[in-house]
Amino acid sequence: MPIYTLNLIQYITLILLSVSAGYILHGIVRAIKDGDFFD
Repeated sequence: MPIYTLNLIQYITLILLSVSAGYILHGIVRAIKDGDFFD
C-alpha cells in the first residue's frame, strides 16, 4: 500500500510539473511574439 501511494504521489507531481512547464513555455512564446521578452 505505501508503494502504491508513493507512485500515485509521484504521478500527480509529474502531471503538475508538466502543466506548470506548459504554462511557462506558453507565456514565454506569447511574450516573444508580443515583443515584450527582449525589453
